Amino acid sequence: MLCDKYLLLILLVTSGINCTCKFFTQSITGAKDLSIFRTNIPLLNKFLEHFASCFTKKQFAMFLLVVYAMFKDYKRNSLEAMAQAVHTDYQKFQYFFSESKWDLPALKQKRMDIIQKQRTTALTKDSILTIDDTGCPKPYAKNTEAAKWQYCGPLKRPETCNVVVGAAFVSKTKHFPLDVIPYLPADEFGEGKNDPKFKDKIQIAMDMFDAASNVFDFSAIAFDTWYASQRFLEHIHAKKKHFFSEIKSNRNISMYHPEKQKYCIIKPDELVTLIKKHYADKTKYVTLKSADGSEVSYKTYTFDAKLNGCNVPLKFVVILGKWNKEDDKKYHVLITNQLDASVKTVITNYLLRWGIEHCFKELKDTFYFDHYQVRHIDKIERYWNICLISWTFVYWIKQNAYLDKIIETKPSTFNEFKKAINSLLEFSSTNALSKNEKLSQEYFKIKSARFKKKIAA
Repeated sequence: MLCDKYLLLILLVTSGINCTCKFFTQSITGAKDLSIFRTNIPLLNKFLEHFASCFTKKQFAMFLLVVYAMFKDYKRNSLEAMAQAVHTDYQKFQYFFSESKWDLPALKQKRMDIIQKQRTTALTKDSILTIDDTGCPKPYAKNTEAAKWQYCGPLKRPETCNVVVGAAFVSKTKHFPLDVIPYLPADEFGEGKNDPKFKDKIQIAMDMFDAASNVFDFSAIAFDTWYASQRFLEHIHAKKKHFFSEIKSNRNISMYHPEKQKYCIIKPDELVTLIKKHYADKTKYVTLKSADGSEVSYKTYTFDAKLNGCNVPLKFVVILGKWNKEDDKKYHVLITNQLDASVKTVITNYLLRWGIEHCFKELKDTFYFDHYQVRHIDKIERYWNICLISWTFVYWIKQNAYLDKIIETKPSTFNEFKKAINSLLEFSSTNALSKNEKLSQEYFKIKSARFKKKIAA
C-alpha cells in the first residue's frame, strides 16, 4: 500500500485543506482515521501504487496529484488550472512535466499490466487491434512543437494541429487504448522525409502493429482507408495476421472485366457500375445487429481479386449503400486477406474499428486529451499518457463494478464515472464530509448506511 505520508497528502489536497511542508513532515499517527471512506482509499491506492516504481518518491507524490486533478472539471484545461484544482504550486506541476525524469516505457507497461491482469479488463481472443490517428487542433499555438497545418480528422479539414497515431484493442464487449505515438511532420527534421529519424504515419502504424504482435495474442487488425497502403497490407500479410479495411475511391483494382472479357485495372466507381449492370443477380443481403439492438440489412457483392501493385490476395466485399443516414458515401469497398471469411465476418470485424474512435472521444470529452498548454512534444506525450492512465482508472473501476456497492445511481458513460469518482475524492476526509453534506447528493446518492451516519454526525 502507499505510505501514510502520501495518503495524508491526497486526503488533505482533495478535500481542499491547505497544509504546509512543516505540518506535513510531522508525525502522522492516526492519519488513516482521517478517511471515513475506507472502501475508496484502498481502491485508489491499489490502482495507483502500480506506478510507484516509475518515479522517485517526490515525483510519485506529484503524479498522484496530477491524476486526481484529471478528474476535475475545467472550461479549458491547463497545467495552471490543474494545479489550482488540487491546491498545488503551479511551478511544481510545470517542473513535473518539463524537467523531471520519467520512465515513459515503464509507465506504459504498468498500465497495460493492470489491464491484462484481470479477466474483466483484459483483451479477449476475439479482440481486434485497431489503428487510427486523431488531431488536436492548435490554431493559435504557433510555438507548439509538431503543430503544423495538416489534415485534422475531428474537423474534417486542414488545420494547425498536433496529430497522434493511436492503437486500441476492440471486441464486441470492450475497448481500450493500447498506445499513442505523436506524428512529427517532415519539416520537423533537417532533411525532411529523407531524414532517417522521420517516420510517416504508416511507419508508426507498422511499428505499433509489430510491438503489439510481439506481446499480445489478437485475432486481426482493422483500420480505415488511409492506412490501406500497399506497404502496410504486405507487412501485415507477411506476419501472417488477418486485416480488415476499406479502400479509397481512387484505388486501382485488378480484376476480370465482364465487358472487355479480360483482366483490367478499374476504379471502385466503375466496379459498382459493373456490379449493378452484370452481377445484380449475385448480390446478397446481410443482416447485422446495430449497437441499439435493431437489425440493419446491407446489400453486398463479394469476389476475390488484388489491388494493383499489391501482391496480397484479397477478398472484396462491396456494400451497395450507406452505413446509415449520416453516411456521406453511396457505397463502401471492404478488403481482407482472410479469403475464407464470410461477408458478415468481414463487415463485423471492419466495423469494430470504430472502437478506437470511441477511445479518442472518451479521452477528449472526459480527460481533455486535446487541451494542453505545454509546447514540447515530449511534454505533450507525457500529458497524453496521464490521460491514458486516468482513462484506464475509470475503465478498471467500470469493468469490475467497484462502485456498485458504494453508490445507488449507477453511472454508465465515462463522464458519469469521472464525476462519481471526483465526488468520492471530495468525500475523502472527515472535514470534507462534515462540512459538505449536500456533496453526497450532487452527482450520485450515497448507498452505504455507515457513510450516511458519518455524514449526519
